[in-house]
Formats: sequence, C-alpha cells, structure tokens
Amino acid sequence: MVLYTIFTTLLGSLFTLLRTSALLILLNDYFKRTYPEKYETLLIEIPLQLIYVYSKCQIMSGKVQRKVNEFIEANPPIKKLMSDLYKCSGRDLEIEHIVNGDVSGKYKRTQSLPDTRDKANELLIFSDLSTNEKCVNKKILQPDIDFTYKISSVQFILCEVRFNVKTETKCIVVLLKSETYNYYIVNNIIDKKFLKYYLKNYASDSVTSEEINEINTFHVKVIDNDVNIETFDIKGENCLIVKENEYIIVSE
Repeated sequence: MVLYTIFTTLLGSLFTLLRTSALLILLNDYFKRTYPEKYETLLIEIPLQLIYVYSKCQIMSGKVQRKVNEFIEANPPIKKLMSDLYKCSGRDLEIEHIVNGDVSGKYKRTQSLPDTRDKANELLIFSDLSTNEKCVNKKILQPDIDFTYKISSVQFILCEVRFNVKTETKCIVVLLKSETYNYYIVNNIIDKKFLKYYLKNYASDSVTSEEINEINTFHVKVIDNDVNIETFDIKGENCLIVKENEYIIVSE
C-alpha cells in the first residue's frame, strides 16, 4: 500500500511536469510564429518584468510584515496571544531584528539573520523559548552570533533613565527583569539603541515613538544590589555591560 501511494504520487508529479513542459513549448512556439520580429525582445522583456513584479511583491510583503509587527508590539494582549500561539504551534520565531527601536522582523535561529555589524541603529535580540518558562531569558546578540548564554547574578535595586523631550524632562524606570522577561544575561549591552527599543516596547504609555526618536542622550542612574549608586550618560558608544557578577560602565 505504501509503495502504491509513493508510485502514484511520483506518477502524478511526472504528469504535472510533462504538462507544464508541453505548455511552455507551445507558448514558445506561438510567440515565435505570431511575433517573429518581437520574439527576441520578448525573451528579454518578459523575464525582466517578472523579476520587477517579484521584487515589488517582496517590498510590499516586507512593509506589511513590519506594520503587522508594529501593531502586535503596540498591543500587549495581542502580543501575548501571538507569543502563546507561536509556542503552541511549535513556531520558534525567537529573534527580533530591531531598527531604530522598532521591531523590523522576526526570525528562527535557523534562518539567515540580518547583518547588524557597524550599524548604530540596529540590534538582534534572542528570546530563549525552549525553556517553556514564563520568564523568558533575552540575549542581545553580538556580531559573532551565539545562542548560548549565562544568567548574571547582577540585580539592580533601581535603574532609571532621564531624557529631554521638547521642553520636558521625563524619567522612566527600566526593569531589566520582570515576570515575563530577563535581560540580566552575561555580556548584554545596555546602550542607546537598546534603551530606545525598551521605551518603545515596554514604556509606550509614558513616551511616544516620535519623542523617543528625538532622544540623543540618556541620563542613567542605577542602584546595585550592594547599594552603590552610579550616575552616567548613555550616548554614542557609551553603555553598560552586564557581567556574571558585576557590571561595567563604558564612557567615552
């Protein structure tokens, strides 16, 4: 029975291939006889037009995907529902491609990922969904892509950022760990592009996307688990790097 099924499937595929080949041959013969003067031109123009249409479809598909991702990210209930559906369906879209703080696309770890090297406004964030834990560990991927990670023992009592928007100064508490996510991962870099992503995805009720895009400098204050207080600015290449038992502040 199995052999019969395989045989009929192969036979059906063969007939489909033969029909398609016959149709292409007939079309080629028709154009060659009907439009002999334009035949050579058509051979060039038709593939070019097909490539153009395919490219336009790819661009439109990318725009639609970005809009859908933005809508999902802006609506926490829908975001949670989609996350649950991905897990239930076995889909492992674990990697977010971030551009200017917005989620531009989502990928599986087995896919070819966007190159973010030397791009000051882009980053990749890996969410380990394989643990099936409610709190998802999130690793900010570096140019040398590596999905292994270690959880840091660092825990801030307070981490807040202040920034100027128009004529107002705003202050936002940054939670690097909650019931649903954990950014206390060794070698995670908290820099300007990450903070813009954080504000757009976790503090959108306190600051608008337009305001976030205008931020040049974050004034940061952290109180660590030894009650040490650190204040510093994050701009340009300035950042905070999470280590296994400590954190490093990098200033220009």
